[in-house]
Amino acid sequence: MGEATPTSGVETSGGEPTLRDRLGDLLENETFLGYGSLSPVMLLFLFIAVFPIIWALAGSFFAINAFNPVWEWTGISNYQHLFFEDGFYWSAVVKSVIFGFGSVAVQVVVGIIFALILQRSFRGNAFARAVVLLPYLVPVIVVGLVFQWMMNPNYGVFNLLAIRFGLINEAINFLGNQDIAMYALIVAASWKWSIFVVMMSLARLEAIPSGYYDAARVNGANAWQRFRDITLPNLKGMIILVVLLRGIWMFNKFDIIWIMTRGGPSQSTTTLPVYAYRVAFNQWQLGESLAIASTLFLTLVVGAAIYFGKFNPEQEVRVE
Repeated sequence: MGEATPTSGVETSGGEPTLRDRLGDLLENETFLGYGSLSPVMLLFLFIAVFPIIWALAGSFFAINAFNPVWEWTGISNYQHLFFEDGFYWSAVVKSVIFGFGSVAVQVVVGIIFALILQRSFRGNAFARAVVLLPYLVPVIVVGLVFQWMMNPNYGVFNLLAIRFGLINEAINFLGNQDIAMYALIVAASWKWSIFVVMMSLARLEAIPSGYYDAARVNGANAWQRFRDITLPNLKGMIILVVLLRGIWMFNKFDIIWIMTRGGPSQSTTTLPVYAYRVAFNQWQLGESLAIASTLFLTLVVGAAIYFGKFNPEQEVRVE
């Protein structure tokens, strides 16, 4: 008497496979299980990332008033108005470039300096690393409000210390002076986000074999030459990646600018995200605001495409 041979992992009743048999086969199919496991994440990604982008790009071709539910097709007129008629738009582009590149440059320099210090072995190193991590744990709104108080011309600690040490004769209104408000924002933003560069640099520095430095010392290389010929080439890929990531995040940064200056004084800190917000919620022109946001998005997409086309991110950050 022969044994029943399970042809599909589930015993059949002798004829056509039942629904239970088909379901059993399906649950044993690795391809189905793989796609089934990923589908909730993919659906979530579509709803929170892809659909809003498509909606924003589509809305930029309409005249949308916040108080009128009817969208009026206008073609590329929103973009024509921004590029050829709206002087504030190009001013906001320049402010975004200054804030984005300026803050990223400061973050990279400060982050690498702190990483080089923390890489050294000294008493209290663990405590110093914990203190350096502190800005990343502080909410942005707290950072913005604290820097507002510290930069206040009447009772701010910056003015108090500068006057006490004889650096200035009278208090400076850091956030009320249109010539220096942007630099004050860069300082606050760099204090908050330099830690990202510190962590990336530390990870890369720890991966450099100590034998490189020993060989350089034997050959008489001084500290600057060791940094120039060993440290900096090993950090190059990380720096490029950090500039891309931090550049994207800082270029569309809205929160800390709005908290500290609201784009002022006299539009001197009105970047593209702040300008898009003002057009949307002060002028109620949602179509034009979406056009501003779309140009910001497309600019960052082009920058990212150039980076991924020119560099190999996996190779740049590989630790060997």
